[in-house]
Amino acid sequence: MFLNKLKNIIKQNYGLYIVLRNIVGFKKGFISLFQGKRGSVEHIKSTYSLVKSDRKILGKPINITIEPTNVCNAKCPVCETGAGILNRKKAYLSFDDFKIIIDKIYPYTNTLMYYFMGEPFLNKEWVKQVKYAKKKEISFISTCTNGDVAGIPQGIIDSGIDFVSFQIGGTTQETHEIYRVATNLENIKNNMLETIKLKKEHNKTNLHIEAGFILMKHNEHQVEEFIAWCKSVNVDSFNIIDPGVRTVEQGKQYLPTNKDNWIYNPEAFEKGRLQRKVIPKNDCPWIYYSMTIMSNGDVSPCCHDACGNEIMGNIIEQDLEDIWNGEKYQNFRDRIHTNQKDISICRLCSGYGISGIK
Repeated sequence: MFLNKLKNIIKQNYGLYIVLRNIVGFKKGFISLFQGKRGSVEHIKSTYSLVKSDRKILGKPINITIEPTNVCNAKCPVCETGAGILNRKKAYLSFDDFKIIIDKIYPYTNTLMYYFMGEPFLNKEWVKQVKYAKKKEISFISTCTNGDVAGIPQGIIDSGIDFVSFQIGGTTQETHEIYRVATNLENIKNNMLETIKLKKEHNKTNLHIEAGFILMKHNEHQVEEFIAWCKSVNVDSFNIIDPGVRTVEQGKQYLPTNKDNWIYNPEAFEKGRLQRKVIPKNDCPWIYYSMTIMSNGDVSPCCHDACGNEIMGNIIEQDLEDIWNGEKYQNFRDRIHTNQKDISICRLCSGYGISGIK
């Protein structure tokens, strides 16, 4: 909590933030270069482009998000998929298309987030896909799951994935299903416990299992119970997740009582506006290091683009460089640098910092 407050204070002192951010960026890149990590050269080149606010980036993206599917078994009301307002054709990324994507990006990819606007484990080829990405020596592959899908534990072990976050909405079915609609808490807990058991049996030391608790008004009284349970089952880590909402009305329904757990500005909220505590000032480091690939191959610059409003190209049909430094991407970066407040996907984002390297 203290670190988040400190980061917000630094971000609000914009000049200091930019100087420190650039120093940290080059430091991360050069340390990783000396450690021989994949993507470190690209990181340094991208940081140089960031410092200059270039529309064309010298480095390739090193942090990739791939969407295995935009279909989900949960009906979470804040999520565009759960609420049925995604406005994209339902799709499952095939293994053949996944291979095409990986073969184009893997020489530069340091981290792969195997998750976007759907439940990743509903893709029947997910184990094969993660295995293929690990075969290409991508350093770190992570995912996030609602946990209520059969066969998860053995698949996690077989795939070689590095990080899995099981996220719940409460410590009882009654509270859990208020947000995690149409999922069963007992199934989720059993899947996580079985995964912990199999990890130990198979000595999967690289695998990190996280339990996530989506903090909301209706479950905030259960936080201590959740933490105690996590400690009792020896999960690798646990995370209290500050909730996101899309409207003031949703905020009134779901945001917790303690405003320290809000990512939104309480004063603006009281005036009927949903606004982040920190507002980016024509600046976004994340677009220099990352791209999001949807289940049909469409490329978006950001994980906030759930509905695909800012499509830069299609990685299955085009080369990476033709998209990454194509006219659409360059124009988008110009818009970020000159008039970010009018870009809809930036509206509820506080901005992401310099990319890390695993």
